[in-house]
Amino acid sequence: MKKTYLYLSFISLVLVSCKKDENNYQQPLPAGIYDSMIYLQSSVQLIKDIPYTTRPNFQNKQYTSEQTKEAERTQPTLTPKLDIYLPPNANTNKKQPLLIMIHGGGYSAGDKNAWMNEAYTYSRAGYICATLNYRLTHKGSSPPPELEIFAIQCALEDIQNAIRFLKKNADTYFIDTTRIVTFGGSAGGGLSLLNAVEFDAAFGTNDHPGMTSKVDGAISTGACIENTTPPPPPGSYQYDAFDSPILMFHAKEFDSGGNGYTWTGNAVPTQQAINNSGNSCTLVAQPNMTHTVVLELRGDYWQYLKPFLWEHLRIDEL
Repeated sequence: MKKTYLYLSFISLVLVSCKKDENNYQQPLPAGIYDSMIYLQSSVQLIKDIPYTTRPNFQNKQYTSEQTKEAERTQPTLTPKLDIYLPPNANTNKKQPLLIMIHGGGYSAGDKNAWMNEAYTYSRAGYICATLNYRLTHKGSSPPPELEIFAIQCALEDIQNAIRFLKKNADTYFIDTTRIVTFGGSAGGGLSLLNAVEFDAAFGTNDHPGMTSKVDGAISTGACIENTTPPPPPGSYQYDAFDSPILMFHAKEFDSGGNGYTWTGNAVPTQQAINNSGNSCTLVAQPNMTHTVVLELRGDYWQYLKPFLWEHLRIDEL
């Protein structure tokens, strides 16, 4: 009789424990979370093609992806979309850090799927990831500088509205809005940098009043801000101490992307301008004659990415 009572008590204890798990009670973090791919890819929920803004199509020169270019150029308005990668540890009671990934393509090409590999590596480690499409502009073979600048401004306006949209819908997607970092390569790297130093840009329209596009950190590869061609309009942005901190990867010495940028002439002056403002920019050398490098979790550059994410996403406090 005594053994039967003990056995039933044990079963009751197990059932109570299971009940707590089902109700998402706070549980200890899994070993290796945020640092290793501890979840299967199949456990990551991919939510595709979420619209976040609608904008007029400038002279039928614009589209939101290479994949939809021909159809969209005939449309009077465009609706860029984003994809969200939700890891299994994200839930109502435990919101997670968000990594926003921005593709390149010279502001005239590319698609959000370009960052799918990186998005899966990070989401399998417990981060929420979002990959973005934004307005691209057909500029022709010899575009005037004003059209190139306009293409960048349209892209930046969209990226900033995507960030605001994600913050506004943080409860839906279990996002910790105090822990957001942008990633970008080439043109996407330029957008990550520009939003860091000129969040809520004055020329853009805010689709989500009350929401800011400021993030907690920005990462780029294959991009810089200083001494670029064409140069930005005077007064279009400025460096401030309260800007988002930056981790910038750049080829040393020559960028192979066809933009003519160099470590000495562009990357170092960008770093100096940011640091002189009181903000921080860490500059990391890529191999000579590269343009972008892969910034996946546990990849070749994880030794630089991890401390940046740990500091600015405050991982140790999670």
